[in-house]
Amino acid sequence: MKGWKELVLKLPGLPVGKTTITTEVTSDFFKSFEQSPIEKASYNTTIVLDKKPGFYVLTVEANGWNGTICDRCLEAIQLPGSTTYKFYFKQGAGDDWMAEEDVVVLDEGVVELDIRPYVHEAIVLSLPIVNTYDCENDVNAPCDENILSFLRESDDESGQNNPSWDVLKNIKFED
Repeated sequence: MKGWKELVLKLPGLPVGKTTITTEVTSDFFKSFEQSPIEKASYNTTIVLDKKPGFYVLTVEANGWNGTICDRCLEAIQLPGSTTYKFYFKQGAGDDWMAEEDVVVLDEGVVELDIRPYVHEAIVLSLPIVNTYDCENDVNAPCDENILSFLRESDDESGQNNPSWDVLKNIKFED
């Protein structure tokens, strides 16, 4: 994986305590990952690695946008997003750490820690399941008003009484 060399840390050279890295990850960063769900994006990230003897806590904080298609009106939108995610690393394998699923065990003698996959994972996990822009509260929304007005009309029509559904209201369920 090429690029974003500041996200490849030399572990022996890091001081004990917190090390902060601030960088911007863009579309090229996400395209470098195979089958990434993000094609266009820009996130400002702040990464804090807290080094303790034999143990590391990585905090990834990202704020930015993801380019996608609105699931409601099918317009191209820049969906805002933010996340804060923590990863835990333990240097060297031990019996007490084998049961911990949330701890990544680093091999003894490892000198580099590539945190690019962890930054990618934190941002991907923060993506919403449904991509919709809050167009009702934004006068400059990129939404297609023709589609939205059609959807509003169909919602109004579906609110009318439908005899097929009225039958279901009379069903009595046993406790």
